[in-house]
Amino acid sequence: MTKVVKVNDSRFLSGITEIPSLKIGNYEFIFEAELSDQARRVAERELRETPERKKEAIAELRRLLDQEKDLTYPDNEFWLVKFLRKCKYYPESALEMIKKYYGLKAEYPDYFQSCKLNYLVDFMKAGLGISINRRDHKGRRILIGCVNRNIEKMQSSYGFKDLIYATYLLFEILCTEPDTQVNGVVGIVDLKELSWKLLKPLTPSIIQFLIRYGQHCNPLRLKGLHVLNESSIIDATYTIAKNFLTEKLRKRIYFHGNDLQSLHEYIPPSCLPKIYGGTIDVDLHEWAQIDDLEEQLTPIMNIFHKEITAINAYGYGKGNFIETTHF
Repeated sequence: MTKVVKVNDSRFLSGITEIPSLKIGNYEFIFEAELSDQARRVAERELRETPERKKEAIAELRRLLDQEKDLTYPDNEFWLVKFLRKCKYYPESALEMIKKYYGLKAEYPDYFQSCKLNYLVDFMKAGLGISINRRDHKGRRILIGCVNRNIEKMQSSYGFKDLIYATYLLFEILCTEPDTQVNGVVGIVDLKELSWKLLKPLTPSIIQFLIRYGQHCNPLRLKGLHVLNESSIIDATYTIAKNFLTEKLRKRIYFHGNDLQSLHEYIPPSCLPKIYGGTIDVDLHEWAQIDDLEEQLTPIMNIFHKEITAINAYGYGKGNFIETTHF
């Protein structure tokens, strides 16, 4: 029988109670703790979520997990619900996703271990990843990634696993928001400065890992991936990669070239920064160069480092809480 570690039913496994907002200049990202009325309606309409079904599905998922050998899981309602929401409250499907989630961690442990704080700071300064502090018209978080020459500098100091961990950390952070669990996220990837050299670390093994994690192990609902300024490099790469993507995911990937009006058909300008033809007065490059960025990020990263440590204490062949140092 599975060894279950009892934890409280708060949003976090590690005992933390809240996350401070990230405020830099006129930018403030607030981590939302409550399910909004809008998201509650979406959950009922799209995910089949009702109080009765939620209670029954949690009980059934616990029963199924208890039958799994060598797999420990956190007996935490909030943690279980994020998988049930992704799987539209089908306990059997949620069970399979949890098994794949921890199975992938067992197969690729290095990709889920902590990276250094200075990498996370450099990651944001390079403009490689940021979440806009405003949701789109459907309540979804907007993630923006910009592939640029700064990656080349980072490749000389860090490994590709650091980039994977930073992305994983961002996803786990967003999974603590009930509205994001329900409404999902949309991604914008700007490939204006992409080159073959930057793609060199993308081995077939890493590509396979990324596809497996994104499609089968990540409890976030990806509602759309919008690619800007793509080149023939991406056209060739995607031609191969799409054979390993589900039909649902393929339909949610859009290529816009340099046509911002095409992007605005899916994400209105009121939800985008000015660099992408939007009205939000946030300069992503200027924001990332703030002198006290590291000072602002450290408390939040320490909190989530603690939470990731707690999550990683469960899985296949585990059962004891693993202590690690803070950043």
